[in-house]
Amino acid sequence: MYTEEELLREIRELLDDDRLFEAYERAFREYHYYFDTTNYIVLNVYQFNDHGPIHVLLTTRRALELLSIIKKFGIQTTAEKLGKPLWWSKFIVAFGALFHDIGNMIHRINHYEFSVFLAEPIIEKLVNEFEKRDPLLLKALTLNAIYTHDEHVPCTTIEGSLITIADGCDMEAGRSRLVHKKDKVDIHAVSAMAIDRVEIREGDDNQPILIEIWMKHPAGIFQVDEILTKKVKSSLLSGKVRLRIYTGKDGEVLEKVI
Repeated sequence: MYTEEELLREIRELLDDDRLFEAYERAFREYHYYFDTTNYIVLNVYQFNDHGPIHVLLTTRRALELLSIIKKFGIQTTAEKLGKPLWWSKFIVAFGALFHDIGNMIHRINHYEFSVFLAEPIIEKLVNEFEKRDPLLLKALTLNAIYTHDEHVPCTTIEGSLITIADGCDMEAGRSRLVHKKDKVDIHAVSAMAIDRVEIREGDDNQPILIEIWMKHPAGIFQVDEILTKKVKSSLLSGKVRLRIYTGKDGEVLEKVI
């Protein structure tokens, strides 16, 4: 459904910064074995769903889409509130999304903590390429965004909120963020296969972020409520997100603000 090269092209366009993209693509290829190993363990040891290279690229792309949307509506990022340029937010979002799930190779429980542990030396090197005056702050904000991507950890930055919401959007058929055993048929599994497509669009002044979800079976609502809704509520953008859900049942459309 998705390819690495296609997603990288889209990320390049959204970053709109050749130097940042060169570093992002280099890091993605250099640490590809991290994403492969994470995915191998998740699929074969935990027997859960995809957490590999495609997932981190999709999360990056969607987080950057969200960043672009909130900027169009005049919402300041946390880096900007601290007096930093917008490229800081792009750095935090891109590299935070890229490394947010690598802790799964150690353990699923509290994987976000292990992700910070594993990513710290990598982020240190990347930060030093870009920021000489205040490198520790950029590093801290990026690691914060990794740590808060799980819905159990309240977000404290806008950048982390964008990654959290983007992560929750990766729930198209077979790509569920709702952890479920691959060989078990229950509401988790049925819901995970019910969603056909997820798209992020511009909303309005009240809810700048519109997330449209197409599903072939209403069971997909369980997926939305258990993952995406919880992630949005753990973010700093709660109240600014509208969901528009096409349930596939007699053309019914559900809308709600979260």
